[in-house]
Parts: sequence; C-alpha cells; structure tokens
Amino acid sequence: MSEELQKIATCPIHQINPMHPEVLKSPWLMNERLRKEAPVFQDPNSGIFFVSRYEDVVEMAKDYETFSSRMLSSSRPLYSSEDEELLAIMREGYENVPTMLTEDPPLQLRYRKFVNSAFSPKNLRALEPFIEAVSNELIDNFIDRGSCEFLDEFGIPLPIRVISSQLGAPEEDIPLFRKWTEAFVGNLSGQLDREGLLNAARNVIEFQKYFVERMDERREKPEEDILSQIVNASIDGEKPLENAESLSMLSQILVAGNETTAASMTEGIWLLTKNPEQYELIKRDPSPEIISNFVEEVLRYSSPSSNMFRRATKDVEMHGIKIPKDSILFARFASANQDGEKFPDPYKFDITRENLKDQVAFGKGVHHCLGAALSRREMNIGFRVIFERLENFRLSEGAPPPEFSANALLHGLTGLQIDFDRKA
Repeated sequence: MSEELQKIATCPIHQINPMHPEVLKSPWLMNERLRKEAPVFQDPNSGIFFVSRYEDVVEMAKDYETFSSRMLSSSRPLYSSEDEELLAIMREGYENVPTMLTEDPPLQLRYRKFVNSAFSPKNLRALEPFIEAVSNELIDNFIDRGSCEFLDEFGIPLPIRVISSQLGAPEEDIPLFRKWTEAFVGNLSGQLDREGLLNAARNVIEFQKYFVERMDERREKPEEDILSQIVNASIDGEKPLENAESLSMLSQILVAGNETTAASMTEGIWLLTKNPEQYELIKRDPSPEIISNFVEEVLRYSSPSSNMFRRATKDVEMHGIKIPKDSILFARFASANQDGEKFPDPYKFDITRENLKDQVAFGKGVHHCLGAALSRREMNIGFRVIFERLENFRLSEGAPPPEFSANALLHGLTGLQIDFDRKA
C-alpha cells in the first residue's frame, strides 16, 4: 500500500489529498471516510467541495439552478492555460462553448433536442444487429487463442465502433477516434504534464479539423447518422448550430459514447473473475433479465463517471458547511453508489439487489447521460454474446495485476489480461 493510501487510514481527513493520483486510482476508503466524517468537504489543496452521500448527490444533480453545469474556465486546462505554446495550438481551432454537458436549461435542453432522436428507442433497436455483429467479430479475432487483453480487444473496440458509425466515420478512421478520446479524457483527468497537454491540444485540433470537413460534407449531402442530424437540424425554426457548438457536442458524444462503456464492460469481466458465485447465477440463467441485473450492478460498482463538476450559483449551505457563490463542487457519483444507507453491504458485488435501478452511474436530473440507453444496449448485447461463446474467465497467469487509471472524473482499468474457455 502506498504512503498516500496509508494516510487515508491513519491521518485526519484534512491532511489527505483526495486529488492525489494514488487516491484517484483507489478512491473507496476515501469515499467512505468522507461519507461518514465529512459529507461536504472542502479539499484544502484545490478548494473543491466534495459531496459524497447518495441523497445529497442526487439532490445536487437535480438542482441545476443552484448547482450549475455551466463551468468556469479554470476547470478546463486546455482552455485556461497561460502557456503561450499551448494557446497558439488552441487558436488554430474553435472555441469550446457550453452545450449539453456544460450548459443548463433552457439552452441545455435546446442542444439535447438536436440529438435526442438519434438515441430514441426506435433508433437504438435498429442498432442492435450491428452491435451484435461487432461483438461476434471481435470475439472471432481472439477466441482461438483462449486469451485476450479484454480492454484493448473488446472493451474499447465495441463502443468506439458503434459511436464512430453513428458519427458517419469510415472504419479505417476508427484509430483516430481512440486517439481523440484519449486527448479529451486526458484534459479531464487533471493529471497531464505540460508535454501531455501539448499533445492533447494537437489531437483536439486534429479532431476539430476532421469534423469540420465531415460537417461540410453532410451539409451538402446528408446521411442517416448523428452528424447529419446535428449540422442540419433546425429545432422550432431555429438556425442550425455554429461549427463551435457542433464540435463541442461531438466531443461530448465521442467521450460519453465509448469511454465509460469500455470501462464498465472491462471491470464487469474482472468482477466475474473475483465473484464466481455471481458468475454461477448468470451461467444457470443467462436470461435478458439476469444479464440486465448484472449490467446495472456493474454500473453501480464500477461507476465509470466517478465525479462530475458543478458550480454554485449562489452562496449555499450543506451540512453546516458554507459554500460561497462560484465555488466548484464534485458530485461524487461513485461514492453515492457505495453509500450503505442506500445500498446495503455496498462493497459486495450482488446482481440480485432489489434497488439496482437506483444507481447513479449515469447521473440524475436534466444532465442524466444522453447516451445511457445506448451504453446499456451495448453492454447487454455485448455481455450476452460473450456469455454465449466464452466461459470460465480468469486472470492470465503471470499477467500484471489490474490497475486503475488516475483521473479526477473517470474511473476505469488500464488493462485486463484474461484467459477463458470456448463454450461448447
């Protein structure tokens, strides 16, 4: 155990840095202490207020008038840096403007209207054969080996293939989508050094230039994809979106459409290796209902969107703690999903929980994740195909133990090397 993690168990809570990379990798004990000792806690290093109990997180997520998603620039390193080299790179592209995730009603609802139909039940049902086909294709690539690096060979490729198809990209461009996702995620992580930020900036600009070209093509010749819908839609007689608005929405769709799903699917397989009794329940009854329960418990347990920024629009008090106007807060969704007051025995992975649908992995309120239904659809179909073709998952002998990445907002494994048996 690292020195920083030892401090969590032994030191007063105000002496612990909750943004330390080691704590971000293993946040569970810190979350527990915050829920018990300081449900609203101001980090003395960053000044951020951490809100950790389920009821408080849900209330905060629903009250967008008090806890706004419209962020201050200080929360976005690429757009707030004073580094001249970095600024020069960013000036080559478009300004980041508030849209779906970083705006509040009524403007936020306007932006969501442009893409709501793309995630309608009808359109998602139409995607099911493609999701199943991609799942089978990916398994075909490694089934004969009896092993795979699950994150790289299934967890990442499945959702990124799906979202890139919905953004009208040819299959040969898929590697670019992964690279761009890593750039946006890196910017959110709070962990990039100067060279990392410069590289992220170059990739963000590359992403913007790529999609400006694609948007021009879709204006001339619309197709049946989200990109065409975004650039050509006119809601209630409004003018179509500007390029900066469209690019902001596309970056959010790209990250939300693959990163969290990849993280949850990968951790789901890992959880099966650690909880054989739960795996036996699935093997005995791999019905849609059981797989759906499994997916919901994976989402609760893994909470890939572990924290989400909010900004106080006025002076407010929570649990006796005064939060000044314009303070930055963390709604700690991962901590909420571990709250024993809501989920008894919260560290037990249990696909038979009665309140699984109460988990908040996708947030709550008007900012509930737009892609939640797509992510659930991918996970349910992907896991069904996996369970139809593979069994007896275990960590590969000699492989490094799974580790989590250090990220202030997103939580997921850096890799997962497994062995398996081909199902007879």
